[in-house]
Amino acid sequence: MAQDIAYQSTVRSSTIPVSEAKPLPVVLTNLTGTALTRSTVTMSGVSAELVPADAARRIVIVSSSRSNGDAAFDPTGGTCALDAGIALSGGDTVQITGKEAQSAMTQIGANGQKLTVYVGA
Repeated sequence: MAQDIAYQSTVRSSTIPVSEAKPLPVVLTNLTGTALTRSTVTMSGVSAELVPADAARRIVIVSSSRSNGDAAFDPTGGTCALDAGIALSGGDTVQITGKEAQSAMTQIGANGQKLTVYVGA
């Protein structure tokens, strides 16, 4: 599959196949100075809000406690289901940055399970 992907080289002005020796360029998002706010979400067994939409938000970090069972969240804000969201097992952490972090997000997990959520603008 990697042989089918290519990127445009600005140095050579030609297409170069992607490989381990020549990976796609990485774009780093500058989050320096972003203050994070921590909250805890207790799940109820049904799809519910994780975070509301926020056009100023730059980062969302979702962490599942090591003692939790499976949970999931939907970064598009739709109805969340364990088999149709981004899965979080106990101890998992997911970070979303940039424009994607601005949308409303929903979550689902067994009654009483907790997610720790960090957001920053």
